[in-house]
Order: sequence, then structure tokens, then C-alpha cells
Amino acid sequence: MKFSIRLNAVFKIILSMCNILIPLFVGPYIIRMLSRTSYDTYTKASVEIQLFLALATSAVYTYGIRSISKIRENKKEVQKLFSELFLIGLFFNFFFAGFYLFYIRFINNHQGELIYYILMIQFLGSTLSVEWLNEAQENYRFITFKSVIVKGLYIATVFLLIKGDNLIRYGLIISITFVLESLISFIFLYRKNRMKWRDLNLKRHFKSILLAFLITNISLLYVQTDKIMLGLLISDAAVAAYTIPNYIVTSIYNVVISIFVVAIPRLTNLLHEKKGEEYRKLYNELLQAFLMIFIPILFYIFISSEKLIVLYAAGKYNDSILPLKLSTIYIFFNALVYTQREGVLYLSEKERPILFCNLIGGLFNLMSNLILYFLKILTPVNAIITLVVSYLLVTCLLRFYIRRKVSSKLKILNRRILSYFLFSLPIILIDKLLSLFKLNSIIFLILSLSSFLFIYFLLLIIFKDRIFLNNFKTSLNKVKDYLARKRRISSKK
Repeated sequence: MKFSIRLNAVFKIILSMCNILIPLFVGPYIIRMLSRTSYDTYTKASVEIQLFLALATSAVYTYGIRSISKIRENKKEVQKLFSELFLIGLFFNFFFAGFYLFYIRFINNHQGELIYYILMIQFLGSTLSVEWLNEAQENYRFITFKSVIVKGLYIATVFLLIKGDNLIRYGLIISITFVLESLISFIFLYRKNRMKWRDLNLKRHFKSILLAFLITNISLLYVQTDKIMLGLLISDAAVAAYTIPNYIVTSIYNVVISIFVVAIPRLTNLLHEKKGEEYRKLYNELLQAFLMIFIPILFYIFISSEKLIVLYAAGKYNDSILPLKLSTIYIFFNALVYTQREGVLYLSEKERPILFCNLIGGLFNLMSNLILYFLKILTPVNAIITLVVSYLLVTCLLRFYIRRKVSSKLKILNRRILSYFLFSLPIILIDKLLSLFKLNSIIFLILSLSSFLFIYFLLLIIFKDRIFLNNFKTSLNKVKDYLARKRRISSKK
């Protein structure tokens, strides 16, 4: 069943909110239970397994969504493509699992530690991971309910079983949860679509998969490269100081970007059916809706970073305060890169400019980090500064190409979007005023956020923001229709 973009966005946001429970609730609890040494070790090990899992899965995920979106009405073709991409994913996972094993045995500076082998269990989950088919078919209701249940079990298990500095037990819970979530999705999709093992043609995907692999994994030259270099060249503590703020901003980003992500199959379909004007209108509206919410959140995090870090990390990671401020800037440019790359160029099958621009930015980031290391000034703060410059560079390159070669009607910033920056400035005054009172950190954050949101949305209404008012009216009408149906059903009974 295909839902509206708004309803899909609601499911996707609920899903992302479910995912954000980990850093908001479990993260602070784990930091308090584990010693700083254990948490530093876990953070570094987690960064490394995530790198190899990304290498194993990202190409099939990206290519799968785009390919299935074009043929999702043809059940036989979907079954065939599902089978082919699953086998390709199987190969990628076996290859990179072997590469990971070699890395932890012969390269990693934590040679032989059990936590690395515990986290390796996650390759079983990534082998079964076929969420790209769920997203291409817009099965967001299933994805959401499954994730809420599994994440709920995960949170309950953590609070029940982690009562002290037990890193191995926590690693097992993380790995088993990941495998369970992937297994449930695989069973659901296998029963719904089945697989066919005859007349498969894996070779036809080789070029496209290779391009998708290069495009998606060149992005690893950014944040993942920073983490790996800080871990191998500096210390585990440096990785944790970098990762905690990154975890916070990316968790928020993953929630808000849902507004855009759920519409990618629809954007793909519009391009495939050559409805260019409808595609451009939808793209511009989605980008504006995303930034309308994302910009004020970034302002809030930037201004409240000290209190957020102290509250989140129990005072153990005060060296993450400045990295959190800087991370709000890098994640903004990262969002602009993503919306241009995934919403315009990749859908238009213009992989080469994506590859070129991402490679320039990634190599700039890598070389900058190496220079900082040889100058003996490679720190989490300096690494994020180079990351900001790298993403800014890629944003400008992509914008230049799209404007020249694709369409000048696809906007990235306009007057209305710039007004969101101005409407976000009241948080500075609110923070200053509340600082005059001796308030508990949680109360301070709640009061500042609620006051800020009230003023921000009031400004949207006063200045008649079309995107906000249209979505508000549509949502209000849906609620009224739902209540009216409820009343009719009750009256019949």
C-alpha cells in the first residue's frame, strides 16, 4: 500500500525518533556505567566496525532504492532484482568481513581485544539487511513498527543487564539487536516478494554497483576518516571526544532529513515518467521544509552545547563542547551536499560529477588531517574545522554543476530559507535571559527550547511562510477528517 509523502514522512520521523532514543537515553546511561577507558575503547571499536559495514552495504542500499523505485509496480522484475542484489550484497559482506578480520588481527592497535570480535557479529545482520527494498516500496509503516519494538527491547535489555563496567556484555547486546532487526525485515520481505534463482543476470549491475560503491564510500573520506585517524594516530579518548558531538548532531539530522528521504522514491518516479516540472516543484518544497526545521535546531544546539554535553556525558567529556558547536556547522553543509547529491544528481544518473566533487572534498579532508598530524596539531576540534571546509567546498562544486548542467530552477538557498536563519536568532537572547536565573540544566534546556520554538513558529505565521502554513492546514484538516470519521462510526454503533 502506497501512502502519501506526508504520512510516509510521519512514519520515517517516528522511526528516526526511535533511533534517537539511543543517544538521548541509553548513551548517557552507558557513559555513566562504563569507565572512560572502556567507553573510549568501545567508541573506537564501534567506529571501525561501522566503517567496514558501510563499505559492505552502502552501494547495494543506494543502488537498490533507485532501481526498485523505477519498477516497483512490476512484481516479477522486483523479485528478480531483489534476488540479484541480495546475492551481490552477500558477496560484499563476505569480502569485507574477511578484510575486517585481517584489520583487527594485523593492523589495529588494539590487537586481539574481544570487543572487536563481538562487534563482528554485526556482519550477519548486514548480510541479511534488505531495508533498501522496504524503502523503495515505501513500507514505512512496517519499518517503523519493527524498529520501535526492537529498539524498545534493546533499551530494556541495556537497563536490565548493564549495571557496571561490562563492555563485552554491552557489545553483545548491540550486535544481537542489529542482527534481530535485519532478520525481521528479511523474513517480511522474503515472504512478500519471494526470490527467484533462475535467469539471474548479476553482470548487468556491475557498472552501476561499482559507481554506487565509489560514490557512497568516497563519503567515508570525511567523518569516518577523521575518526580512524584520530584513533590510530592520536588516542581512543580523541575518538570519543569527536564521536559524541557527531553522534548528537547526526541523530538529530537523521530525524529531520526524513522529510526529504521518504520522497526520494517519488522524485525518482517523477523523473522516470519525465514529469520535470512536478519534480522541480516537489524538490524545492522538500528542501525548504527540511531547512525550515533543521536550521533552528542547529542554532539551538550551538547555543546550548555546553549544557547538552555536560548533561549527556555526565561531565566526563567536557572536551566535546567546542566540537559540538563546530559539528552543527559541518552537518548543515553535509545536509546541503546530501540533498543535491541524492535528490538531483544521483536520480538524474549523473554519477561522475558526484564522484568528482566528493573525491575533491574527501581528499582535501584527508590531506588536511595529514598536514595537521605532521604539524602535531591534529585534534578533534581541528579535524572538524577541516571537515567544515571540505563540505563547504563540495556544496559549492555541486551547486555550480547543477546550476550549469541540470537546472537553475532547483534552488539550494532563497530569501525564504535565509529568513529561517534570522528567525532563529532569538535563541541567543533567550539563553542570555535564562542564564540570569539559577536553573537546573534540564529545566533550563526545556524552557529555552519551548520559548524558542514558540517565537520561531510565531514568526513563521506572522511572515506567512507558505510551506509552514500549507503543511499546518493540511495536517489540521487530516486530524479533523479523522475525528469526523470517528464520530460517524460511533454514531452508527
